[in-house]
Amino acid sequence: MLWKPIIVLLLAFPAAQVHMRQAGNPALPEDLNETEMRAIRKEQNPKSHVAATIKISAQRIDRAYQMIGEGNFQAAAQNVDTYTSLIRYADDYTRQIPETRIKDRNNCLKKIEQAIFKTSRTFDAVMRGLPFNYRESTESAVEEIKKIRLRAINDLLGGGKAFDTDN
Repeated sequence: MLWKPIIVLLLAFPAAQVHMRQAGNPALPEDLNETEMRAIRKEQNPKSHVAATIKISAQRIDRAYQMIGEGNFQAAAQNVDTYTSLIRYADDYTRQIPETRIKDRNNCLKKIEQAIFKTSRTFDAVMRGLPFNYRESTESAVEEIKKIRLRAINDLLGGGKAFDTDN
């Protein structure tokens, strides 16, 4: 007679954990347009979700570079902020993947690190092209992107113990 409530509790507990994990998903950046949000949200698999986020972030940093050439520094700074927010979102999303899916987590961390490396020259060119008054607001973005990349490398290669990423 006592086994029925125990089985019900055991079956309900994992479902509650999954619901809590879904409720803890990081929020997408607010300045994305509807098409970009839809493209990211439609991907349910972690690998493709992160890949879609990275693709849109690369488009945003390329657009920032284009805006620098046109002299539209406000739009360029906004695109840099969106790029940083998307990379942060991809990192936060990846870090909430459960330990039972370590292969997916590592694959996503690898994609994030490679994406940051691939866009680093464009990102640096945008930062050099911004006038000083716009560059001030984006300096924190540079440091954040560097920390995210270093933390991804650290987790991939050293299981979080290869370098000190607290700084």
